[in-house]
Order: sequence, then structure tokens, then C-alpha cells
Amino acid sequence: MKLRWRALLGGIMLLTGILLTACSSEPPKTVTQPPVEEPDDQGQTITINPPLTPQVGDPNAKYVVQTRIADFHLIDNNKGLVWGVTRNELRLYYTHDGGKTWNNISPSENVQFQDKLEYGKDISFTDSRHGWVVRQNLDKTATVILRTADGGQSWDVSALPNGEYVSSIQYVNPSTGWIMAYVNLNERDQQKLLYHTTDGGATWKKVAQSSGMISGVSGSGLPDQGSVAGMSFSSGNQGFVAINLDSSVKLYRTLNQGITWTPAVHRLQGCPQVQAEAQQSLQGSSSSYWVPVLCYGDNSTKYSGLFTADAGIQWNAVSLGLSSKSKSIIPGRTFLNEKEGWIITQTGMSRTLDGGKTWTSLTGSKVLASKLKDYPRSVKLRFVSSSVGWLLLERLDDKKSLLLKTTDGGANWRIL
Repeated sequence: MKLRWRALLGGIMLLTGILLTACSSEPPKTVTQPPVEEPDDQGQTITINPPLTPQVGDPNAKYVVQTRIADFHLIDNNKGLVWGVTRNELRLYYTHDGGKTWNNISPSENVQFQDKLEYGKDISFTDSRHGWVVRQNLDKTATVILRTADGGQSWDVSALPNGEYVSSIQYVNPSTGWIMAYVNLNERDQQKLLYHTTDGGATWKKVAQSSGMISGVSGSGLPDQGSVAGMSFSSGNQGFVAINLDSSVKLYRTLNQGITWTPAVHRLQGCPQVQAEAQQSLQGSSSSYWVPVLCYGDNSTKYSGLFTADAGIQWNAVSLGLSSKSKSIIPGRTFLNEKEGWIITQTGMSRTLDGGKTWTSLTGSKVLASKLKDYPRSVKLRFVSSSVGWLLLERLDDKKSLLLKTTDGGANWRIL
């Protein structure tokens, strides 16, 4: 698919090479042959709609590709996105019919990507039309930010300064968003820099940063110590950031759009070694989130969570009552709200309706049990309602992935 490429660089000379090879504005042509992915990057077969709407009965109405899906994002029961990187090109697909068919909304293949992209770190969408993609720093070149306002039919470009990487990106509406960037100071610590946009990402203003001197005191309140696990803002001025520091988790909150930060209190007990993962939003409130936490012991890993209903001002530590003897396989787990959640382990899936106090095993799905043997690593599990959820599995030995969907609350699953 050839996409229109609109860019206002405003003197950013480092992006000149991108524009010289950008997408043209020629009308798209109907694709008659399916693209062929590299054999070592195959995942599952998905049905792709062509760039042009064909006539009824046209044999080119749909074509199929194989792609290794690295991550996904659910918008609602029917809309969602999946993506992966093949030959250093971002392959981004959108569905409006629950995964039956997909539209290719990938940006220009001339923008190269080295690593897999994660939602909330490299990709953010507020709805089916407004989205942002971060191309991380490559060899001290600028960190490129691609943005679309028409569902991926065209992409614009902006950039962050040299030498900075992105750890988190979040938009609260199509015009307002934040990026937490960093510069490595050593193996454990990072200078943290927070950027804010009010024009959809066309321009970015640095609103806070840590000192960059490890022991120095930052006027913003952001520490150099540790690395950012995730960041979120509410639709107002409030936000929080979770930082992994040595064997503990530190939470910081802001009430003024990220200009200043103060430590937040949480009481996560019984965890000698702790690691936080990226936060997940809870349905029904722009201020409600939970942070999955791994509590490592001598012989097992316990699963806990930190929950907030006010964008990080107050936190409630919850032990999920589950553990695993394996440290190599991290189970997918998610909450729809503060009460209803799911967790997938090596043997199947369980569901809670009381915030993790008790769990019920869901034993109806023979497909899930079978696929877990072939794809033992759960990459991501998300639900957008009590019924509809997606699960991404993978196996690392041959770089293959598998995306599954449930419409009955996790009891039964089918391959998308």
C-alpha cells in the first residue's frame, strides 16, 4: 500500500533522508499478489483487505499474509490493531470486524525499525483514527514520532532530540499527550525527560527532567535512579510513573501535567525482590489503573498488583493469591475493572470476580490447552468487556506467534 506522506520538519535536518524517500501521493493500486514474509518471521495467517474497495465478486477482494504478530491493542469489541516488524519494516494492521479481515495501515517502509514495538512504549492510539508510533533512537539519530489522524491513510512526522530513547507514551485525547524519554547514565540508572504536546504531536515541549547526575537533586522531583516501567495521565492534570529500582518499585505522582513529581505511598508487603510491569488501564474511568507486580522469592514467583482509582495519588496493594515455580514463563494477566480479571498459566486460564481473592479455573477451551503446549509463552492478555478478549502467544525457538480471541469471557478460544 502506498500512503500519502505529509511532513513539516521545521528545520529538523536529521529527517531529511526520510523525506527524500517518503511515500508518494499517487493513487493506490489494487494488489493482486499477496506479499511474502520471510520464512523465519512467520506467525499466523490473517486476511488482509486490499487498498482499494473492489467490485462485488472481485477475486482480489481479499488476500492473505503470514506475519509474526509482536503486540496488539484492543479498542472495543470489534476494533483493534496488531503489528510486527519484518525486514526492519513496521507491519501495522487494523480490524473493524473483530479480526475477520484487516486493513494495512503501515507507515512508509523507508522508516526503519530494529526492535519489536510495544503498546504504551512505542505505539499509542486514542481511537481508530488517531494514533502515534515511535521509531526509537538509531545510532544517535533523532527519535522519530509518526502520527496519523485518518486511520493510517497518511502519516506525519516529528522528532525528539538526539540521544534520547522513549520508555512511555500516552495520549488522553487526539491533541494532548506525553512522552517519557531517557538517557542511560549506567546499567541501572537513567536521566528521565518528560515531553508534552497539545497539538497532536506536531511539536513537543520538555516540561520536566531529572538531574542527570545520579546523586543530584532534581527540581522536578523525578529521580535518576532506576528505570521507568510505565507512565499514565488522566484526562485532567494528574499522572503517575512506576520505576523499578534495584529490588523495589517506586511510584511518583504529579498534579500539574508533569511539571513536578512527588513520591506516592504503597504498602506492598512480603516481597523481598519486586519488579513492576507496564500499567494497564481499567475500564470505565480515565483515572483507574493497575500495575502488575512480580514478587520473586527463593523458590517461586508470586503475582501481585498495585491499583489506583485517582491517577496515582493513592494506591492499594493486592496479592492475587497465585504463584508459579517457574521464573522463565511469565503468565499473561489482566483486569477489566477492580473486581474482574483473568490470568493465564502453563495449564490454562482462571478468572476472578472479587479482585483476586478467589479464582475459578476456566476449563472449557480445548483449543487453548492445545495451543499452550505449542506456544508456551503468553505475550499479552487483554479484555475489553466481560465477554471479549484477545490473547497473544509465542514460541521463541522458531519466532512464531499466535493470536486467539474469546467471546464468552475466556471459557473458549479460537485462532484469529
